[in-house]
Amino acid sequence: MRKILLGTTAVVGAALLAPSLAVAQEAPTVRIGGFFRVYYGYTQQSGRNSTVPYTTPTGTAPLSGNLPADGNGIARLSKHDFSTDGEVHVFVNGKTANGLTYGAVIEIAFNQQEGRNQVQARASTGKTTASTDEWYTFIASPRFGQLRFGDEDGPVGGLMNSGVVTNFGTGGIYGDRESFVTRQANTRTTTSPGALNDNTKIIYLSPQFFGFDFGASYAPNYNEGEDTGCSSNASSGWCDASYAFTGASTNGIAFAGPNQSVRRNEYQIAGRWRGSLAGIGLSTTVGWVGAGAARELTVQGTQARVFNNLGVFQVGAQATAYGFTLGAQYEHGDANFFWGNTLRGDRAMDQFFAGLSYTAGPFSIGANYVMGTFEGASRASFSAASADAAPGSSGLTTPNAAGAAMMRRLGYGIGGNYRIAPGMDIVAEWSKFTIAERGRDLDPQQLGIQDRTTANVFILGTRLAF
Repeated sequence: MRKILLGTTAVVGAALLAPSLAVAQEAPTVRIGGFFRVYYGYTQQSGRNSTVPYTTPTGTAPLSGNLPADGNGIARLSKHDFSTDGEVHVFVNGKTANGLTYGAVIEIAFNQQEGRNQVQARASTGKTTASTDEWYTFIASPRFGQLRFGDEDGPVGGLMNSGVVTNFGTGGIYGDRESFVTRQANTRTTTSPGALNDNTKIIYLSPQFFGFDFGASYAPNYNEGEDTGCSSNASSGWCDASYAFTGASTNGIAFAGPNQSVRRNEYQIAGRWRGSLAGIGLSTTVGWVGAGAARELTVQGTQARVFNNLGVFQVGAQATAYGFTLGAQYEHGDANFFWGNTLRGDRAMDQFFAGLSYTAGPFSIGANYVMGTFEGASRASFSAASADAAPGSSGLTTPNAAGAAMMRRLGYGIGGNYRIAPGMDIVAEWSKFTIAERGRDLDPQQLGIQDRTTANVFILGTRLAF
């Protein structure tokens, strides 16, 4: 992500205020930037040659333009593919007479959908549908810091992290490997800090004092963009402002992520120190992200708490010297592998990341590693109570603790890039990501219980930043 540079114009004196107005004040200017990349990918993935569409707990499958909606279709996939992606970034910058800088950043992406979606019997929308990635307005002062308002990462979600080393290849395990992997058992998803989402929030980033700075953000819910998210009069957990709805427990489990668990009143707080010691550049960050969660709305009209509040502690550090960058980060707290709210009684997440890179002239090489433990999918078992449940009851049974199992997610990547011209790189990378959960069938197309699934991805291509 490109950073907005804070202005350094001093506040003019009172005696010079009038003649300085025309000089100091700057009307907004617009600059276009962005990136484009095209890669070749070779993918070996467990179960990749025989896939079945995802089915919901009710036994139905989401509408797909590629396979039948009854969940019985099978597709066989090649290991070879090309992948293109790009974004156009619009940077608006202006300056007030008293030295404040202001403006906006608008990032337009062309990858809104993972696959072609059938919207009518003879019409569909493609993968390259345009959408906004991040867009926000800002106002900044060298003395008081910067305020951002819009769809953007938070301090813990990417703006102030330390220890996440991804400046090689496409980013290693947090790179573009997901573009080549299908979603079987969620081997496509890695729990990176940036996956916290660009939900609409207000963000404050302080200036640096003696090497220290801090940041905070607040978002009323998980969603972003215009409108309410309620596409009809029907009650839905997809509505931006939903705080209680029928099916919160089952849908929150089925979709795993924070959309249907409906994160409420999210806040992020982070503090960071940056400096140098004996010629070694150092950075360390401590942060916390917290949020409430929607509740189940029963047939009796009562609300039942089924999710834990989101609460994750994060600490990271990195050192840079002689072209080397070494970093590590640790996260612990109540969240599932997709940054969603956990169910009551679930185990906490623990995740460790480490990375190392080396840059010499136009060459950069590096490797990174991530290992996490999370509550397994077999633990998430709720069932609705009968219609004649006692008045005032929650309308839900308790979680099926007998099926509890720990999910382990392990990945590593190694890669490099060579800068052949300003902004133009050749990149090569290999990554491996494995999910294991005892007793859970991660590849139902094979005989017996397959409680481990793996995706290996090799990438070779070019990337242009402008």
